[in-house]
Amino acid sequence: MSTDLPEWLLARQEPFQHGDGIAGGKSIRRGFVEKSVDSMSLVFRESFFAERLASRPGLLQGIDPRVKVLTTILLIIVAGLARHPTTLLALNLWILWVAKVSRVPLPMYLKRVWLAAPLFTGIIVFPSIFNVVYPGDPLLILINFSRHFRLGPWTVPETLAVTYQGVWGALVLILRVGASVSLAVLLALTTRWQVLLKALNMVFVPQVFIVMLEMSCRYIYLFLQTTSEMFVARRSRTVSRTSTQEQRCFVSGSIGALWNKAYILSGEIHAAMVSRGYTGTPKTLVSFQISRLDWLWSLFVLAVSLFFLGGDRIVAW
Repeated sequence: MSTDLPEWLLARQEPFQHGDGIAGGKSIRRGFVEKSVDSMSLVFRESFFAERLASRPGLLQGIDPRVKVLTTILLIIVAGLARHPTTLLALNLWILWVAKVSRVPLPMYLKRVWLAAPLFTGIIVFPSIFNVVYPGDPLLILINFSRHFRLGPWTVPETLAVTYQGVWGALVLILRVGASVSLAVLLALTTRWQVLLKALNMVFVPQVFIVMLEMSCRYIYLFLQTTSEMFVARRSRTVSRTSTQEQRCFVSGSIGALWNKAYILSGEIHAAMVSRGYTGTPKTLVSFQISRLDWLWSLFVLAVSLFFLGGDRIVAW
């Protein structure tokens, strides 16, 4: 039977497994396109999960958003005023307990908080633990020099050591940042975004700041989706591995196209929002009402704040 199909299309081929599979006995590594698409898909999945998490029945989910914002600010101030690592560690454990009773998955919560903020903070404060930057009592002697010498603007002492005061200050700063970031992440995970913006507007946060947050969030997800579509289109039209030069050209061209689209869409979106009655104030169907639970939570947080501040003064003294 005759056919018009070419021979290469009729030839039997071994199934090709994309990604980390095996093709022709060789390992195929995932390229930057696949990794980028997977990373952007992960962002969308986490955003949808956060919306579902804010709708779960839990402790913080049942608190009025305005009360949550004010109590979160109070606890962040407490974390900033605490001076002893023991107090800050106890505060972080208490925040972890609040996350648990609010039905926030602890592995995901710890990953978001303690794999990002303390890591970057630790990199920043790491030089301060040495006596070259922060003189103090030696805790661990690293190198003994015959004499002191100058290294640029610093004077290197005869003994290079890790100081007790430097480690103490670094630990306090890391725990402070961890507590503050934990509270902010917990507030965002247990409150829907539009409701949170409305609550910020009602507790006298400047209107310009709220508009910037709202538009930034919308634009981030819009251009993430656009970028994801560009990468998917690129992958669907690629039948072989590309060179590094071709990949760089694609990335630079994508950045330019995305920048041009952002410039055009900014005016169009603003005009569309104004024509539909947008005034800069977030509109939601949720009406806020203070309940007995909100008063109890406020008193509880106030008591916890006084407890940690008083305990910090006793421990530090």
